[in-house]
Amino acid sequence: MTGIQKLALASLAFLILLIFAGAIVRVTGSGLGCPDWPTCWGEIIPPTSVEEVDFKKLESRLDRYKRSAERFGRDPNEITLEKLREEYDPLQTWIEFSNRLLAFPVAISTFSLMVLCLWQGRFRKLGISAFLIVILNALFGIVVVASGLHTGVVTVHMALAFALLFVLTYLVWAGGAEGNSRPRIAGAQGGLVMLMLICVMAEWALGSQIREMTDQLMLEYGVETRGDWIDQISESWIYLVHRSFSWSILILALLLGRKVRWAGLVPRLVLSVVGSLMVMGVILSQSGIHAIVQVLHVGMAGILVSAVYYWWLASERKMMGGEGD
Repeated sequence: MTGIQKLALASLAFLILLIFAGAIVRVTGSGLGCPDWPTCWGEIIPPTSVEEVDFKKLESRLDRYKRSAERFGRDPNEITLEKLREEYDPLQTWIEFSNRLLAFPVAISTFSLMVLCLWQGRFRKLGISAFLIVILNALFGIVVVASGLHTGVVTVHMALAFALLFVLTYLVWAGGAEGNSRPRIAGAQGGLVMLMLICVMAEWALGSQIREMTDQLMLEYGVETRGDWIDQISESWIYLVHRSFSWSILILALLLGRKVRWAGLVPRLVLSVVGSLMVMGVILSQSGIHAIVQVLHVGMAGILVSAVYYWWLASERKMMGGEGD
């Protein structure tokens, strides 16, 4: 592998870890574990108990927090020192802080990738795009916190992560040595693989809407009511379509796998992940949205998107021109 491929693959691995971490934040309701950004409770390293919180420092910044919250549609009257004191939870604080820390390897690796692309004069636009998406999503963290975890804002935050996933996957596939042919997966037509990719992305969009439903239920009734959430959403058309639509992805994965005779890592990985997600879906529908399974479900979806996109890039179709310069 070339340096570009190695850095793109490392960035992709860190990004997948960050998607898992983000899912943990969302499932545990820790998105406001740090009420400010980029600091956490006014500190670079967050406190471990409410007694360690410097509320005088937070008080000096309270008006700024309120103005930011109002700008993004949150009631500024919700932001008071008394409420912040009541809401402090050391576990949620460190879950959110750990999520932020995991963004650093992504930033460092994508910055290194951008520098290498510029230095080698290859994939310059894609290298710059990857790093800019990381910076944009980091800045979007301000909006996420200021909006009080507005559901649409959180989904856009996740969508930006998936945009980065596409860029990095392309560089893993196309970033080989100049003059070498790019990896191919014989047997499956690009149109059929693209159909599966479209289905996977549609399923992700539906799943995002379901996660917004569970986020709302968590805000209204608390995490302890998780076991009852499935009863609340099971009659929703979004849930019903999401549950049924997953079968189309499984059928396409089996059909495509048969066409390539299960040769190569990517087709086998796709079928394994699709099968795992189907099993997880059954567990979620029967266990009342089990937290651990929900985290795995979100993270594995990221792996699936990357794998199917790579498969499409390497499938039998007309080669793409240029190197994204």
